[in-house]
Amino acid sequence: MPNGIEALASMTAEGQTSHTQNPAARPANTFGYTRDQQIEALRKLRDPFKPAEIRYLPRMWCQNCKNSRGAGCQQHPRRKCAKCGQNMPGGHIDLRFVGHAEATNRLLNVDPFWDWEPLTVDERGLPKQDGHGGLWIRLTVCGMTRLGYGHADGKTGGDAVKEVIGDAIRNAGMRFGMALDLWTSSELEIIESCEASPEQDNADGAPQAPARPADAQLDSLKQKINAGWNNVLSCEQNLHEARRKSLHGAEVPVGEQMVRVEDLLTKRISDLKAAQGGAVEGQAA
Repeated sequence: MPNGIEALASMTAEGQTSHTQNPAARPANTFGYTRDQQIEALRKLRDPFKPAEIRYLPRMWCQNCKNSRGAGCQQHPRRKCAKCGQNMPGGHIDLRFVGHAEATNRLLNVDPFWDWEPLTVDERGLPKQDGHGGLWIRLTVCGMTRLGYGHADGKTGGDAVKEVIGDAIRNAGMRFGMALDLWTSSELEIIESCEASPEQDNADGAPQAPARPADAQLDSLKQKINAGWNNVLSCEQNLHEARRKSLHGAEVPVGEQMVRVEDLLTKRISDLKAAQGGAVEGQAA
């Protein structure tokens, strides 16, 4: 197999930026972190969450299922979903997310002194929500501060207050790269875009749902794996993408065997690191 193009990855970290009319009110103390220490610590925020830490939010993509009041349509009857664990019409997908506890645990692991504060307060000194019931906050991690926004999404009372704060912290954490892959909703956008296209009929005359692009995504990933086969950073990026797109469990041909994408890349990363970054010949997907 010919050597692929080695895609070098570089990491950048933004400094503090001003989003308010009173920048002096924002914390300027870096708490003793040097720039290199900040970058290294904040890299840990971007580590993938463990499967046990990830939850699933069902979201309808079939318009008929949306209008069925939970009963499902003829094509997508109601069933118990193995991912979200709820009885849902089949015309839905499950968006991955992490909860408030998991986000807080990650922040504590990276910086035990992390903190957040509301962007504005009311006359009583309490966090002030905007006209939509949402809350803007500043999240400070390792001496760096970025904005976030939270909303209760229809909840009321004390539960709404907790939901707003938790949502704002997760949103601000995403600005640092925390669970960024879980925020990607490209799969939902692709499926929803199919709703505008008329359904095709199969040979039996029954309506056939638009095909999902899983095969095309896997083919694209295999090309990237081949291109970055001799570069550890490229392999790590491809593994991250495979997990983000739920392709890590897919099997690809390697010689005469079928190997899971995650197993293939994990072993390759280990081999490259053992060789201290040297080019190791082998066969990719």
